[in-house]
Amino acid sequence: MEVRLAECAGFCFGVKRAVDTVYEQLKTGKTIYTYGPIVHNEEVERELEARGVRVLENEEALERLDAAS
Repeated sequence: MEVRLAECAGFCFGVKRAVDTVYEQLKTGKTIYTYGPIVHNEEVERELEARGVRVLENEEALERLDAAS
């Protein structure tokens, strides 16, 4: 079996932009929330969670967050 790695691999433009934006926002020191996962990549999601990003899974979670503010 031969395994060949594509010359170009990675995220599409939109996903790269979303992930880069979250990393930039983390530099502010604020808690960052996303409405659902921003990328379907478990490794990236775990890293973002470890850095403090919180994923809101539904509208009720968003409403609870608004009510707490």
